[in-house]
Amino acid sequence: MDESTKIVPARGGLDDAGAGEALEFLRQAGGLNEETARHWLSEVVCLALEGERIVGVSTAHPASVALIGGRPFWLYRSVLVPPADDRWNEMFNCAFDVLAGEFAGNPAYIGLCALIEDPAELGGGPEVVWPETELMFAGYLEDGRQVRLRYFWGAQIGPALPNSPSLEETRTHEYPLEDRYRIVSLDEITEIGAEDVIRFWEREGAMPEPAEARRRVEEVELVALDRDGSVAGVSSLYLARNSQLRMDLWHYRTFVGEAHRMSNLAAQLIFRNRDRLEERFVSGADTRAGGLLFELEHEGMKAYFNKALWLPADFTFITENEFGDHVRVHYFPGATVPTSAH
Repeated sequence: MDESTKIVPARGGLDDAGAGEALEFLRQAGGLNEETARHWLSEVVCLALEGERIVGVSTAHPASVALIGGRPFWLYRSVLVPPADDRWNEMFNCAFDVLAGEFAGNPAYIGLCALIEDPAELGGGPEVVWPETELMFAGYLEDGRQVRLRYFWGAQIGPALPNSPSLEETRTHEYPLEDRYRIVSLDEITEIGAEDVIRFWEREGAMPEPAEARRRVEEVELVALDRDGSVAGVSSLYLARNSQLRMDLWHYRTFVGEAHRMSNLAAQLIFRNRDRLEERFVSGADTRAGGLLFELEHEGMKAYFNKALWLPADFTFITENEFGDHVRVHYFPGATVPTSAH
């Protein structure tokens, strides 16, 4: 890496001479025609300079990203030449910091999105989250490019309720399990069994068909019990391929009984399932899936927990499904992107 190259913000700060040099750089180094180069010039965020010479330009274009539920992002683009051709990460981070500063006053665009044709050219590895830039893998386009994104802190992916908590509030909230409850693994206890779970679903009207209840009870992992030993909440897991990410993931479902919904059971169930699966993956005991997927259907909860990032659960919004449910993913440490985009 050439330490003589400087990465500097340039948002709205180019004089006529600098603009002319940047325009020529985009035409020559970027291979852009005059019209396209001028359009990029209007969206410049950062420059790489060797002395006074431009050796890199990054831009941000406002776009609705269809793959991410049509949410509005800045679309990142850059051109770099030697000696700055190995400074992609720094250029991205510079652009992110500049745009994150703008987000504080104008939250119209919720993050920075990069479309990656060849990760190896940028020095990017197979990790689902690149540590140098915090860019998270969010799927593939039809042409095989990776979609990676990084949200601004506090970004919202939908309307908020008046009492919706901030990220700072949720990050420090502990959601302790109340004394009246305990959470157990269904296959490790004898005091309740599959029939108790099915009766719980029937009593709560949670399962439309008895046949579906009997099929889904095989997927039950952790169960929450009230102090009298009755079922208060149920969580289930199944392994399936996600078409957007083209990865096998654990798909998570939970149901808490109506009388227990003001408790922390839903939070504790998702925390504990996440931790159990993560421990198995990291230890090598079960590496079939590199993460956990959750689809949120409840309209009130979507509006209450409306931030792109959920803390402390550490689930990130990646799209909406065909029913409008919010789809969120939690990747396990060490998880990697599938080697093929197909």
